[in-house]
Amino acid sequence: MRLRGTGRFWAMSAMLSVASVFFVPGRVEADWAYEYQENFSTDKVETDTYFHSIFWPQGAYPPTEPYLYYHEEGSKRELGFGEHLGVEASLSYRFPIGSDLPRRAINGSLRVSVRLPGSTGISASGYLLYKYSADGINWSTPQQLPPGVWDIGMESVRGTCYITFLGTGVLIDDLSVDLFEYSATVRRVPQEYSTIQRAIDAARYGDIVEVAPDTYSDDGNWDIDFRGRSITVRSASGPGHTTIDCQGSHRAFYFRAGEGPDSVLRGFTIINGFVPGSEIPSDNASWNSSPTHPVGGGIYCEFSSPSIIDCVIKRCTAEIGGGIGCVSASPTIIDCVIQDCRAGGQGPAESGGFGAGIGLIRDSEAELIDCQIKDNIAHYNSLGGGVYCWQSQVRMMGCTIASNSAPGNIKGGGFYAGGSSSNNFFESDIILKNCIISKNTADMGGGVFIGSSPWSSMDSIRESVEIVNCTIANNDLSGGHSTYSIGAGIHSVSSDIAVRNSIVWDNDEDGKAVMLLNPSLSSSVLYSDVEGGYTGQGNIDTDPLFASAGGNDYHLKSWMDSGRYDPVRNQWVTDYYHSDCIDAGDPQDSVHAEPLPNGNRRINMGAYGGTAEASKGEDATIYHVDQSTGSDYDTGLSRSEAFETIQKAVDVAFDNDVIMVWPGVYREQVTLRVRSITIQSADDAAEIRAPLGYAFSFFTAQTSNCVLRNFVITGCGDAGIYCHSSSPVLTNLTITDNNFGVRSEGGADPYIVNCILWNNGEKGDSDLYHCDARYSCVGQADALNPDSGNFRDDPQFAAPSSSANGDYHLKSRNGRFSPATRTWVKDLLTSPCIDAGNPSDLLGREQKPHGGQINVGAFGGTPFASKSGSPF
Repeated sequence: MRLRGTGRFWAMSAMLSVASVFFVPGRVEADWAYEYQENFSTDKVETDTYFHSIFWPQGAYPPTEPYLYYHEEGSKRELGFGEHLGVEASLSYRFPIGSDLPRRAINGSLRVSVRLPGSTGISASGYLLYKYSADGINWSTPQQLPPGVWDIGMESVRGTCYITFLGTGVLIDDLSVDLFEYSATVRRVPQEYSTIQRAIDAARYGDIVEVAPDTYSDDGNWDIDFRGRSITVRSASGPGHTTIDCQGSHRAFYFRAGEGPDSVLRGFTIINGFVPGSEIPSDNASWNSSPTHPVGGGIYCEFSSPSIIDCVIKRCTAEIGGGIGCVSASPTIIDCVIQDCRAGGQGPAESGGFGAGIGLIRDSEAELIDCQIKDNIAHYNSLGGGVYCWQSQVRMMGCTIASNSAPGNIKGGGFYAGGSSSNNFFESDIILKNCIISKNTADMGGGVFIGSSPWSSMDSIRESVEIVNCTIANNDLSGGHSTYSIGAGIHSVSSDIAVRNSIVWDNDEDGKAVMLLNPSLSSSVLYSDVEGGYTGQGNIDTDPLFASAGGNDYHLKSWMDSGRYDPVRNQWVTDYYHSDCIDAGDPQDSVHAEPLPNGNRRINMGAYGGTAEASKGEDATIYHVDQSTGSDYDTGLSRSEAFETIQKAVDVAFDNDVIMVWPGVYREQVTLRVRSITIQSADDAAEIRAPLGYAFSFFTAQTSNCVLRNFVITGCGDAGIYCHSSSPVLTNLTITDNNFGVRSEGGADPYIVNCILWNNGEKGDSDLYHCDARYSCVGQADALNPDSGNFRDDPQFAAPSSSANGDYHLKSRNGRFSPATRTWVKDLLTSPCIDAGNPSDLLGREQKPHGGQINVGAFGGTPFASKSGSPF
């Protein structure tokens, strides 16, 4: 079966996922099982998921990004999805959670309950999608899950299952996962069969050939042929304990009979493979299948597409692909190490080799995931010290290509590609994503060399290359070329190349970091850190601050608390410096698995951008305040750890942080100085009283990035709000029965919108002083200019009170929330403040029916907004 287009990635994963899980009825047993349960009654989803949208209180005005929330109705608690500007909230799991990984093929299912909240919450027009991945890289097309209980099949030959939920206006509950590692008929070597080949010859579809720990170096244990069988050949204890020693005169495995992804090789060390000769048929000549071709010193894939997983291939040699060689083949290679292998040197003295680590020719289409290709050496006059790709396609994800070289005159020390492929399975001929290409050496293109095809003069036929979120660093040049003509990091000739979110730094000073010769019109370098600079949107030229380039640690330094992952100590650490490459990638790219804080969901540059090991950026922190249960000695990072006072939260907050104030009556005077923060009620509007002064005072240059929202402010001796030399946003506030409503001095210009300013001052005429409001209910007559959208009508509060705990919800014939009974009641009249706010403001989370326009006052934009008579 041949699949075209981007769907091939998912199709490949689907085929991979079923590898080695087929079984003979009546002869199956589960060797390993895993269960997971989640009913969202606790907050563990926030730590169990490897990526999620921010969590937001159920009753608060929504954030300016997609969000998740706990929907509580009676004793039941579900997880809700809230969108922002059409972008769904997301929730991503990786199963098994933690380190309990079988490292073998698994399958099973996930069950989840889906519900639309209807009139009890947000709009009933929501939806939920899911997408699945067997490796965390190739994802299925999103599928919709209508309301109901659903079982989703999960399978992975790699031993990990990934699922992402995307939704808006929908609730999920009772999520459970059951995974198993099944063993089919197991044929054991040497207990039952004297050699690996004998066990393969006896195997049937779906069988497992399991090899005991030992070193195997004789006939039947090298030049091993799967013979087209869909089976798994695996070591019992992994590559550290099971070795195939080819003794310099054989290769280990030969795939040549159309094997597919369900032909799986797993968990071996292969050493000393050798295939003599240097004669390779020309590109235009026919190719006759034969094990004598000098291709693939360790493993040779010819017209086949096996899965090669968790193998170590060392000290192997061939003309093409010292470690692994491919001819018209489409292998998937996962978690493998290809090291100390060689290419070439078996022909005339001046002839070279092709891909000391891996060689791909004749429309091969390989996929490499999380592999290491290092310390490989090609012969003089070679192409590709690490990887050689000629007239083929390759997708490399999360790979390290390091310290590959040749004695001299080599192009592409780490990676070489040339000649367009005639197939179009991949979006591009070459895709390098989340790869580290470092410390390689070449005459041209120390890190990467992309060459022209034989038809490069034809603009319609060019090598198509994507380099995304890669780190290309510390590569060297071995020749004496002009600094203006050679690319030390990337050297490209007549190709269609796109570089994005990448770091090209500290490569040989005798060459350019990036050299694109005769690029296509669509070629570009964007949102990348290029030493010496490069023209393109979002590019920078600054030291990326690697953790330790000398120690091969290319994580980016971060001064956030626990800001950088340290792979040596397997923990997160904090640095004194902070890389400018953090949160500097393309704003349109998904941050995917990057941990929080994440700089407002912007992807990092470099190899770890968009992954679980991305260094942490400066992001908003959500602080909680609860006067009934909180303490100013707590952290404020959750409601259970809430501060007692708003002032404490203001004092610890930094720019872009959010302060959530839970319901209650707060008697304090809150002062803000030079803070761009948001302060808002977390649920039904909190009440703020300051009998001897101002509830909120803004000093010193607050701008529109400082927002105060969804409060009742009453009983203040001076004014509800005081602004001096500042211009905060004051929105959806109810400011009533104060000496002044909002008082501005010193050139202050607050943006006041969707507010109720009523009965402030002895005569009710002191709502605004030296400031204006828009789309607000204002009792002060001189505030009613015709272009403001203001009006002067009794707001019809439910039960205002000069003492604490008045009810300032708006009366409505169609429904008003009663905080005393936590129910919705109906009145005999409807407030003029309903559906009277700024028409261009978002409705937030107002429940239907609403008139498509936000309410004025403290509850506007929240689930507690009074309902209108509109049918919407």
